[in-house]
Amino acid sequence: MLTQEENEMLTRVGPGTPCGELMRRYWHPIAATVQLDDNPVRKVRILGEDLVLYRDRSGNLGLIGPRCPHRAMHMEFGIPEAVGLRCPYHGWLFDGTGRCLEMPLAPPDSTFKDRVRTTAYQAQEMGGLIWAYLGPEPVPLLPRLGLCEPENELRQVIGHTLPCNWLQVMENRGDQQHDIYLHGRLFQYALERQGKLTDDPYARYNATMRQQAERLERGTYTMLKIVRNKHGFTKGVRESDGPEDVWRLGGPVFFPYLVYPNGGSRGSIRHDYQIGVPIDDVTTWHISYRSYTFPPEVRPPRQTRIPYVDVPIQDENGKYILDYVLGQDMVAWYAQGEITDRTQEHLYEGDALIIAYRQMLKEQIEIVQQGGEPMNVFRAPAENVPWGAMLEGWPEATIKAATQPSVRRQKNTTDYRFSFHKVSHGGWKYIEDDVDRYCPDRELILKLYEEADKLMQQQA
Repeated sequence: MLTQEENEMLTRVGPGTPCGELMRRYWHPIAATVQLDDNPVRKVRILGEDLVLYRDRSGNLGLIGPRCPHRAMHMEFGIPEAVGLRCPYHGWLFDGTGRCLEMPLAPPDSTFKDRVRTTAYQAQEMGGLIWAYLGPEPVPLLPRLGLCEPENELRQVIGHTLPCNWLQVMENRGDQQHDIYLHGRLFQYALERQGKLTDDPYARYNATMRQQAERLERGTYTMLKIVRNKHGFTKGVRESDGPEDVWRLGGPVFFPYLVYPNGGSRGSIRHDYQIGVPIDDVTTWHISYRSYTFPPEVRPPRQTRIPYVDVPIQDENGKYILDYVLGQDMVAWYAQGEITDRTQEHLYEGDALIIAYRQMLKEQIEIVQQGGEPMNVFRAPAENVPWGAMLEGWPEATIKAATQPSVRRQKNTTDYRFSFHKVSHGGWKYIEDDVDRYCPDRELILKLYEEADKLMQQQA
């Protein structure tokens, strides 16, 4: 457990707080690029600070203070110009650096505008997201997280704003033992109440529950191993009755809060990056960034825009949606309260990564307090390879298992029928145990996986 002082230190992210000052050394997503399509001016909130994001008529991004320094008109209603954003009240024009470029109602010879500035921060686009940096100069490089270099992929961005602190979202990623009940027993119970339990062998949610039940019947439990590296952690799991040197790698943690859940899976047909963005002390924007991959013979259309969708936690009747994995996770995150009271918790061996992550967070806060630079602040392009250390420190047998594709994948085939599967009546049925059901391009992805399935059958 933590003391109250420690809990406050690790959870509060506003300006001037220990964790907030640490977080300001990093780039954070603040919007999806497509969210500026309908309206190029948007109010945003990040690390407890209200701001206005805009795209001017030249295509440049700006991130400035929410109110005009003249008479506090909210810049959410501002007018984008060729350069900058104009206050609609008296026409003062501000560029992306915060400079006042024009005061059209001032005397022609006035230099007053040169003495007026507004708050301004750096904003950049990468992979269909807009990222902000609120920290001191010099501005670090935006980490290359694998979001902007797709190889035969189709990408979707799925988000939800949660009424809880960012740390409870992050700590769930280190909890390897919740699968059996949250994604097994609760899953089964939710489907049972909805009358959705079936005997369909291709129903992935049934397979998930059977796997968890078999583990309990065998009396095995999940062994967890954590290896720290220069970017964060890589975790490995194995069953207690399995080989001691073969760990199934997954969920590498890129400090401070990005997780790549299937990052240890060679040949995955879907890559998922999960980001829990601290909006303020009691609000988190959770992003599930999904890249759907295809064999070389199946070519998805080139994406000029990456779609974004907000997913619900409750249905139209106000009932919690518990029949898919991320929905179960989201409920678990915010059901702990706005900021969970860690002075009352009782951690055990299965919480090793949670304990290790808190220690890393404390270490990085202290580094910043002493005037140093925390981990994962990149200055040189050659260092900007966030996932390069993922396999460091693991047994040779584990590395071999993680890096050598199976015979099936050597043939460029994957069991698409299992992941995006056919049902008994011959039609296609999309994954129902995950958030993919909400993808804006759901039907296109399904069509492409049908093509991949036909290819697999030809190569079998």
